[in-house]
Amino acid sequence: MLPPAGAVDAVVSAPDSFDVPVFVRRSAPLEPVKRPKPVVVAQVKEPWPSPGAVPPDGAYLVTTTWRDLLDAATTVGRDIAPWLVAVPRLARREIMARRHPLGAYLARQKTTSPAPGGAGTEIVPSVVYTHGTEGSMRSAFGYHVGMTMAEWACRSLMGLGPTTHAESAAPPGAAPQWRTTRSLPDLFGTHPSSAELWLVEAKGGRWLPDRSRRKGARQLDVGALMTAPHRKVLCGTSLEKRLFMMIDVEDEPSVPDGPPTGGAAADLDEDLVQDDDEALLGLAQARMLTYLALVSIPRDGLRAVAVGSPQPGPARRRSGLVTLLEGDEGTAALRRELGGGATVDAIGRRQGVDMLVGRLPGTDLMLGMSRRLFGACRELAWEDRRLASAVDDVLPTVRQAAGWGTEAQSERRTRERAEALQEGRDREGGIRRGAVRRGFSRGRAESWAQLADVSPRVVVPAAEGFLEAATRDTYLAVEEHALDLDLG
Repeated sequence: MLPPAGAVDAVVSAPDSFDVPVFVRRSAPLEPVKRPKPVVVAQVKEPWPSPGAVPPDGAYLVTTTWRDLLDAATTVGRDIAPWLVAVPRLARREIMARRHPLGAYLARQKTTSPAPGGAGTEIVPSVVYTHGTEGSMRSAFGYHVGMTMAEWACRSLMGLGPTTHAESAAPPGAAPQWRTTRSLPDLFGTHPSSAELWLVEAKGGRWLPDRSRRKGARQLDVGALMTAPHRKVLCGTSLEKRLFMMIDVEDEPSVPDGPPTGGAAADLDEDLVQDDDEALLGLAQARMLTYLALVSIPRDGLRAVAVGSPQPGPARRRSGLVTLLEGDEGTAALRRELGGGATVDAIGRRQGVDMLVGRLPGTDLMLGMSRRLFGACRELAWEDRRLASAVDDVLPTVRQAAGWGTEAQSERRTRERAEALQEGRDREGGIRRGAVRRGFSRGRAESWAQLADVSPRVVVPAAEGFLEAATRDTYLAVEEHALDLDLG
């Protein structure tokens, strides 16, 4: 059977920048407006006006990169680190599970009428997704792309800090019943410029009907479950004709956010972890998959990469929360000064950041992090393992208690263990914050040999065919030569 006329086979790839139409609407109480028609989506050309804040109601065309979406995909979702600390190689597989569906079911094509200053490229669902695969797979991918785009929009565009999945923890100010309620918002997080709590519901799908977004608005209406002030944000991602977003915010339509104080959202994130223990804990939790993947890679597979220290201003080209290193003058100057045969110590002497990086087997990705974040994650992993062992002592697994048991028994015991683990995390919140702060400080002071028992060789991945991106403490690169770069 031949695909429909106009089907494209140009896959999404790392050097692609592309445009995402984003519709922002406020209402009080939250009431999603009808989805825009494809002709309206195609006409969006106004750029996003205020990075790090919710802009006035309107339709905006946001140019972003594949690397920024991959960064969001690897951080969003339920916290599964306690299940991986003893089996860290599975962290690589989890990253694969989050990365590969996006490449499998999204394609790219040129925009018929590109906006001035835009990429001139749009993301469309592949013909396999729209016509070839089964309905259950389309639904699963709809959830995945919805969560990824919600993380991207809330963090990259509107400046929200690291998010937590509602099944992993209870937000500050939540009632005890939060843990036993099944229909909750997907994510919560704190905005660094205002300390405001956000509750975020993500919806995604090929068509994303209005009834699905109305259901999302009801999920955000948590009532007595949340006593603290909070902002409700509904992020809908549709794949009809092309990928676009509808963001509904509970707020008065005439009161847009002011610009964030203290600089761009990414700069706020990087500054906060210096002094805010809660922000540092959130950063470490968000990057645990990367940490566990790194410690699972054989030591001879680890390398060091030099990244220039953040220098605010137009010279630093950001795509959302990540800096694209091919356009970063600070990194280029640092690498020129280092020359060939550079050492990790030389990076530090020139005020650069030395990232420990590793290629993830089975992917086109190279991930890494700074010494200070590595130290924080190492301490957090130790705390998670200690708490998980304590839970095992009290709540045996189904196999330990009564053979393999039924599926219902297994699910019940898994739920009980997850709840007990989270109660322990909440009870020992101060201990965990103190641990990541100690690890953060130790990471700044110690060498990679002391932290990870490795003396990594310094490499320049760009010279090896990788397209790089970084924040102050994290690193992501995608192999260019392994990608389909044809755009007919």
